[in-house]
Amino acid sequence: MAVTDALRSVRAAWHWERDEVLAMQVLLLRRSFPMTLAASLLTSLGTVWVMSLALPVHTMLWWFGVHLLVVTGVYLGLHPLPRTHKTPRQDAWRLTLCMAAMGLIWGSLGMVVWWFSSNTDGVIYYVGILSTVSSGALGLGAPMYRGYIVYLSCAVGGVLVALALTSGPVTLPAMVMVAVYYGLTCLHARNLSQAARDSIELKFENERLVTQLRAQTQRALLAQEAAERASQDKSRFLAAASHDLRQPLHAMGLFLETLLRTPLNEHQSTVLGHARSASGAAAEMLSTLLDYSRLEAGVIKAHRAPFAVQPLLSALEQEFGVQADASALVYRTRETSAAALADKSLVDLVMRNLISNALRYTHQGGVLIACRRRAGRLALEVWDTGVGIPPQQTEEIFREFHQLGNPERDRRKGLGLGLAIVKRLAAEMNTQVEVRSREGRGSVFRLWLPTWSGALLVDDGPDTSDTTRQLCGLRVLAIDDDEAVCLGMQALLQSWGCLCTAAASAQAALAQYTAHTRPPDLIITDYRLRHEETGKEALQVLRAHWGEHIPAIILTGDTSPQRLRDAQSTAALLLHKPVSSSQLMLAMVELTPQPQAPMPASAAAAP
Repeated sequence: MAVTDALRSVRAAWHWERDEVLAMQVLLLRRSFPMTLAASLLTSLGTVWVMSLALPVHTMLWWFGVHLLVVTGVYLGLHPLPRTHKTPRQDAWRLTLCMAAMGLIWGSLGMVVWWFSSNTDGVIYYVGILSTVSSGALGLGAPMYRGYIVYLSCAVGGVLVALALTSGPVTLPAMVMVAVYYGLTCLHARNLSQAARDSIELKFENERLVTQLRAQTQRALLAQEAAERASQDKSRFLAAASHDLRQPLHAMGLFLETLLRTPLNEHQSTVLGHARSASGAAAEMLSTLLDYSRLEAGVIKAHRAPFAVQPLLSALEQEFGVQADASALVYRTRETSAAALADKSLVDLVMRNLISNALRYTHQGGVLIACRRRAGRLALEVWDTGVGIPPQQTEEIFREFHQLGNPERDRRKGLGLGLAIVKRLAAEMNTQVEVRSREGRGSVFRLWLPTWSGALLVDDGPDTSDTTRQLCGLRVLAIDDDEAVCLGMQALLQSWGCLCTAAASAQAALAQYTAHTRPPDLIITDYRLRHEETGKEALQVLRAHWGEHIPAIILTGDTSPQRLRDAQSTAALLLHKPVSSSQLMLAMVELTPQPQAPMPASAAAAP
C-alpha cells in the first residue's frame, strides 16, 4: 500500500503549479538552498568519518572531493535564480536538475559501498546516513514537491541498487524497508508541500484583497473629493445666484417703499400691495438660502437670555394668522405664562420655519401652537392636521433640499431647507427637535428649551415714533455698483430727510468730497463692488482717508460662508439683502448718535 501511494505521489509531482505559485516555490527554495548546501557539506564530512570504519579512507576522500565539486556546481547554477528573462517553469527545471545532482551524489555512495566494502557493515552505515540526510532535506525541499521527489528518488535509488547487488539474507527485507521508507517520506513531503502551497495561495489572496481594498479606498477618496468639490460648487453657485437675485430685489424693495410714501389711488394701492407681496415672497426664499449659508459659515451663534414665550407666540400669530386665514385654515395659539432661557431670535427663526412648514402641508383643519412644561423643560409645539410623514421619512425630512410630496420641485412649496435649518439651529442652541406624525392625520414638532423661573426684564421695544425726525439732516454716503440700487437708496433716504451722496466705489465717493466738505455721518455700502473691491476694503479706504471711525452698514446678498465671515469681521453692522425699509431705518437709528437732552437751567447755573 505504501509503495502504491508513493507511486501516486510521484505521478502527481510531475504536474507543475501555475506560474505565480511556482515562482514563489522557486524563490523559497532558492533562499533556503545555501543553508542546504552548507548542511550537505557538513554531513558529508561526518559521512567520511563514519564510512572510514568500513571503507578505505582515500576512497571516501575521493567521494568527498566529487561531492564538493557537485555542491559548488549546484551553488553556481542556483545563484542567478530567479532569472528575469526566464519563466518560472524554466527556473523550476534548473532547480529540479540541481536537486537531482544532489540526490545522485548521495545515491552514488551506495555504489561506492558495494564496490569497496567486503561486508554488510558499510551498507548498514550507508542506509542510516542516507535516511538522516533525506529526512533533514525534507523540510528544506518540500515547498516544491516535484524537485524533492526527484532528489529522494535519486538518493534512494542508489541504496536500492547497492542492496540488490549485495547478496545476503538481509537484502530483500532491507529493500522492502527502504521502499516503505521511500513511500512514507513521499507522503510526508506531499503534506508539507500542500501546507506550503496553501500558505502561498493565502499570501496571494491577501495581496489581492489588499490591492482591492487600496483600490476601493482610492475610489472612496476620489468620490469624497468629488463630493467636496460638488459641495463647494453648490455653495459658490448659491452665493452667486443669491447675490445676483438679491440686487434687483433689493432695488425693487427700495423703490416700492418710496412709492408707498406717494399719493396713490385705490387701484394703484392694490397693485402696489400685490407687488410688495411678490417681493416679500421672493425675499423670504432668498432669506432661507441666506440662513442656511450663515449656518454653514458658522456666523450664527446662540446667546442665551431669559424671555417670555407668550409675546413671541403672539407676534407669530399676527404674522401667520393672516396666511392661515387666506388658506381657510384655523390658526390657534394656546396662551402661556412660561419663560425660557434661550436665544430668542434663534427660537423665533425655528418657530417660523416650523409654522411655515405646517401651513404649507396642511390643506384642511388648522395649526395649533402651544407651550408645555414637561420634565423640567419647555416644549414649544407646532401641531397640524396635514398630510403627515411616513415613518421611514422622519429622519430624511431634516436633510437639505429634501421635500415630501413635491416631485415636480414646485418652488412655491419652498426649497426644502426649512427643516434642515431647524435642525442646525437646534444643534447651535444645544437642544433638539423631535417629530411625531401619522400619515393622513397630521404631525407635531417639538422644540425643547430650558425653562426660566426668575424675574424678566420688560422690553418695551424700540421707540419708532420720532425715527424720521432722528434721521433728518443725517449725512449718508451710499456705495453700490448697481445704478438701480443707488437710485433707490438715494430716493428712500431723501424721503426720510437724509442728505445722501451716492457713489459706485470708494474712489468715486472721495472724488465727490472736497477738502472742505465734512465727512459723512454714516456709510452704507454693498459688500460686492466693482473690480473685485469689497465693502470691507472700501470702508478701510474711507476711514483711513478721513482719519476717523465712521459708523457703517454693510449690505450683502452674498451667501458664501467665507464672504459672510469676512464681512462680519468688519466693525460695521451687517444687513442681508433684500433689506426692508423698517429694518434699514432701525439700523441707521442704532448707529446714529442721539442728541443729548438739554440740561436744565438750574443745573447749568449750579457752581
